[in-house]
Amino acid sequence: MKWHYPALLRIALTAFLISAGLSGPGGTKALAQDALRIAAIVNDDIISVRDLDARVRMVMIVSNLPRNAQTFQRIWPQVLRSLVDEKLKLQESKRLSIDVSPDELERAKRSMEQRNKLAPGSFDRFLDSQGISSQTVLDQMRADIAWVKLVRRRFQSTVEVTIDEIDDALNRLERNRGEPQYRIREILLDSNNPSVNEEEVAERLVTQLRSGAEFDAIAREFSQGATAATGGDIGWTTKEQLGDEIAAVVDSLAPGEISDPIKTIFGYQIIQLTERRILSAPSPEKAKVTLKQVFIPIPPNSSPEAEASQKSIASAVSETAQSCEDMDALATELKSPAATDLGTLEVGELSPLMRDAVINLKTGELSEPVRLPSGFSTIMVCAREEPESDLPGRDEIADRLRAVKFETFAQRYLRDIRRDAFIDTRI
Repeated sequence: MKWHYPALLRIALTAFLISAGLSGPGGTKALAQDALRIAAIVNDDIISVRDLDARVRMVMIVSNLPRNAQTFQRIWPQVLRSLVDEKLKLQESKRLSIDVSPDELERAKRSMEQRNKLAPGSFDRFLDSQGISSQTVLDQMRADIAWVKLVRRRFQSTVEVTIDEIDDALNRLERNRGEPQYRIREILLDSNNPSVNEEEVAERLVTQLRSGAEFDAIAREFSQGATAATGGDIGWTTKEQLGDEIAAVVDSLAPGEISDPIKTIFGYQIIQLTERRILSAPSPEKAKVTLKQVFIPIPPNSSPEAEASQKSIASAVSETAQSCEDMDALATELKSPAATDLGTLEVGELSPLMRDAVINLKTGELSEPVRLPSGFSTIMVCAREEPESDLPGRDEIADRLRAVKFETFAQRYLRDIRRDAFIDTRI
């Protein structure tokens, strides 16, 4: 059932607009008209032309768009759509008693300062210098914060990420080693709003982006996906994770390039490729090892028999030592002339002969005697620290999977709210 704007209130507003338009000097009259002219009605709330104008000017500034009438005409329809959605989010949040505290707004302001490279505490001064009311930005922040809190509260018990899902994601990444990885940004436009031509909106956004608009700013303002809060940044991903429609496009993009609108099951998506890399296994040469050795020298000009005898002593070390303490004791007993403690270093820093001997050894394991120019070295790995994997950890994967699920629920939720709302666009 749709919510309809109360008839009596509509009549009263119309009368108010008429009376305002007929009174006062020209400047005051124009100002009043802008403040009172209705751009859209969203249930029992009004979006005025002045509200729309302020938001369009803010978007042009933070998105690095040309500040002229042509830009204004191009972007006001999608800005108005964003304002409508904000009203719906705030109305639903109010209905369910979701509040946004002053501290939460203050943190959001500090975050905006950082994104726009502003000095701490200069948020209000910057907006004032641009002729933008801080209330315009605070309203947007309040809607965004309230909506996130609402979606989390409503779907927290529904959104679960299982161990099997995490394992499946890790296995897919392992299977894709040696394959390209992509760092991309996205703008998602829901295609389930019959009153809006999302393809047309998406094409306008692409035009603006290719004309120099900042992708992250446009994504924060217009994207309806969960990544909007991070400027559309999806992070590193593979073709398998992207889906057929996106995967078919992203491989053809150069870093920095922006795609045409792509129709997917989620709506229309705009993709920017920021980086490309090959996902490879960490090198075992990057492993850090703590080593001890027992060195058995070979005197110069030794006979083959003498060399064989020294080798047998080195082999006995390999068979006798059970711990690094044993290596110390044997080195003392055999009067090893070389240092026993080789310290901690990366496998790749060892000489080729010693590297090959220990590269696959686990903690507590001994090498076979290594023939060096002046003798035999038997080496024990006392500790081993494997190199960090370039794969995301289980917690990071779980967070990504959870975000996707929240995004899906949030899109459906807003779509249902939009479907049942009374929305009357007047311009």
